[in-house]
Amino acid sequence: MAYDDQYDPADDTYDYADEAYDLADDTYDQADETYDQTDDGQTNDSNMIESNWFMSDEGISSYSVVFLSLLALVLILSKCLHDVPKLAAIVPEAGMIIIVGIIAGYLIYLATPLSSGDDQGGDDDSMFNSEVSQFVAMGLLSFSPKVFFFVLLPPIIFNSGYNLKRGVFFRHITPISLFACFGSAISTFVVAIMLDTLKGLNLTGGFNPHFTELLAFGALISATDPVSTLAVFQAKKVDPQLFYLVFGESVLNDAVGLVLFKTLSKFVGDEDSADKIMDSVLEFLLDFSVSFAGSMALGLFAGLATAFFFKKVDMRGTPILELSLFLLIMYMPFFASELIELSGIVTILFTGISTKRYATQNLSESTQQNVDALFRVTAHLAEATIFIDLGLSVFGLSFVSSKWIFAGWAILACLIGRALNIYPLRALYNRSLLFAKGSNRQRPIIVKQQSRNEFESINDAGTDIPSVPSMTHSVTPVVKKDLKIRNNTAHMLWFSGLRGAVAYACAKTFPDHYGNRDYFVFTTMVIVLFTVYVFGCSTEFALKYLEIEINVDENAYMEENNTEMKMITLNTIENRYIFPFIVRHDENGEGVEMQSSENWASNSKASGQFRDLNHPSASFAERKEWAIRRRESLYDYGLGASSRMNPSFSTCD
Repeated sequence: MAYDDQYDPADDTYDYADEAYDLADDTYDQADETYDQTDDGQTNDSNMIESNWFMSDEGISSYSVVFLSLLALVLILSKCLHDVPKLAAIVPEAGMIIIVGIIAGYLIYLATPLSSGDDQGGDDDSMFNSEVSQFVAMGLLSFSPKVFFFVLLPPIIFNSGYNLKRGVFFRHITPISLFACFGSAISTFVVAIMLDTLKGLNLTGGFNPHFTELLAFGALISATDPVSTLAVFQAKKVDPQLFYLVFGESVLNDAVGLVLFKTLSKFVGDEDSADKIMDSVLEFLLDFSVSFAGSMALGLFAGLATAFFFKKVDMRGTPILELSLFLLIMYMPFFASELIELSGIVTILFTGISTKRYATQNLSESTQQNVDALFRVTAHLAEATIFIDLGLSVFGLSFVSSKWIFAGWAILACLIGRALNIYPLRALYNRSLLFAKGSNRQRPIIVKQQSRNEFESINDAGTDIPSVPSMTHSVTPVVKKDLKIRNNTAHMLWFSGLRGAVAYACAKTFPDHYGNRDYFVFTTMVIVLFTVYVFGCSTEFALKYLEIEINVDENAYMEENNTEMKMITLNTIENRYIFPFIVRHDENGEGVEMQSSENWASNSKASGQFRDLNHPSASFAERKEWAIRRRESLYDYGLGASSRMNPSFSTCD
């Protein structure tokens, strides 16, 4: 039955069959209305495509072949890049992947006409293939925020938590939280106010967004993503304090930025309520406090529950099932958190931390090795996919001269906002170290040669602190010397404020009440590319110029700064209330064998050395004796390297 037979000119209406056909009319040209429908209600193949490439087998296959070929190409090029260290020092791996994506996107843009309906004469098969090609091209040149947030991001964040050094991360959790929470808020308002001022001076190229839009834009662009910088940090083994400050801030401020962006986006198009800005600030603080605390608790619970399950259900005899079940932990807590409107990013981060700490000890040795490799591989492939998507989506944007003007000012605003974030908070944090509890007896500046008896005191925490007869002025407490953020570290923190896929994904969901979404998407892409290539490519030069310490062994750093001993309260809680209930006691040596304190001490003394003080059965006496043995070096007290060369004089900056 033809469509023309179902059309009634008298009442100008279509019957049910034509209404079903019109659902696809947004994509197809009016000429496509000549297609016929069979008597039994079945439609031909071209009518089944609708508006998405994934609605046909050919579309799925075409998209997969192209994208997987690009993924294979960037992996091969990454190997070549690592084989040329001089080139790798200039071009970060993330930047190289984006370049491949941009080139591929340009070729796809040229090869596939994205305007439909111009040359669609011919038989049904040729029209079908043309339409599928167009939809595949549009799919490749677009960036899906949902795929990013729900598929690609969880394994990356989980792997970061799974492989971080817990002691160092929590040792610096205070400045990390300051930069991530208060720093993001500062950056948001600085960017919004500065761009609004430039708009008032008519310097934004004729683009005049509302202030509420600028606030939402400031929130999304405050989310940092220093993947390129962190890759260089890992390769160079930089100072762990710097690494974990940058890493921790980037993870937590993603969660802050998302909550702040959602809160401020509510005011776009509702300027009458924008005067209640204090209410929105209070709403943000309440939402984030509840979201962060709940997300962290859920992540820790997920790790503990996983450990308890694998303790009670021994799956070491079936390693494939054990491995398969354990891999689900990468996604389940994330989706559970999103389902109850918490932060999936924070949840999956703390799931990774707690899972590595507790659950892996109940796995077989082979599974422990396999899951670590699989987590790393999954995270690496997800990161590569994200940067390919970013590069491909460049030619899916529209280019207007006025957008470049606004984007240039936005870059400047981001840099200034980053500076007003880092430096004041760093000064405030360093100042707070001077007023730490008990710091009055832990502030040596000049230490003259003293007798051994004057260095025999042990403080309440079990770490040895030298007795100092007098002080001339206050300095950072010795026990907190490794916490102080020095000038070169602060400069590198500012330098590491790259933007990435989180900001771009938020821009793709920007409220389009005034039709300005394309401007903000374009601006965000320009900022991402600028920071990745300008700052990412010059990271190694910045490390040399700022004289950042490199080739630092994290384990040696933790031992030198006595990091685990400074977490003695948490370790005590774990030993008494957590490990006995969730870690398997095994008689045949597999898993974790919980030794008594006496056996642990005797074995340590018999071997002439102390084993891992983080062992669940390490007693306070053993920790104290270990601390006494560390008294041999004044360097451990934070008095500087010169104390080893000249024990009669040492200065502490």
